[in-house]
Amino acid sequence: MSSTNKTENLNLNNWIGSDVPQRVDFNMDNSIIDSVLGGHIDDEDVHVSTDDRSKWNAPYYMGTYIGNDASSRTIDVPCSFNPRWGIVFAAGIFPQLNDYGNQGDYNYFGIVSTNGSTIGVSLSGKQLSVIQSATAVSNYEYRNYNEGGTTYVYILFR
Repeated sequence: MSSTNKTENLNLNNWIGSDVPQRVDFNMDNSIIDSVLGGHIDDEDVHVSTDDRSKWNAPYYMGTYIGNDASSRTIDVPCSFNPRWGIVFAAGIFPQLNDYGNQGDYNYFGIVSTNGSTIGVSLSGKQLSVIQSATAVSNYEYRNYNEGGTTYVYILFR
């Protein structure tokens, strides 16, 4: 005989003193608990998956390269994921330098993404492409992402 009462949420047996528990009652309760808890534990909308956890543990990749003064260059990025966006900048140089005497505006900072980037830098899979302007790109602006001997830092994010 099953119990006189049932629990509110899972409808498990809740015996009173005169009830006579039977093995089938315990087996049914165990099946309900296993089904509900198993479904909850496997629910990746509620719990973090192993894949998500690894992404959180390594959300970015950072690297450097030294400019070689080529007008364009592609850098293979040895990170373990395909980055979605990032930043590129020259180490130890202001993001933008103005030369008012020569009417030049020299940019050493760029944002890259898979959906679009700052002029002069781009991102495709695990490849970072950069340019070094010999002439102004627009008006008086120069893109300096591969200036010879300059160390550049890139930080790429998932």
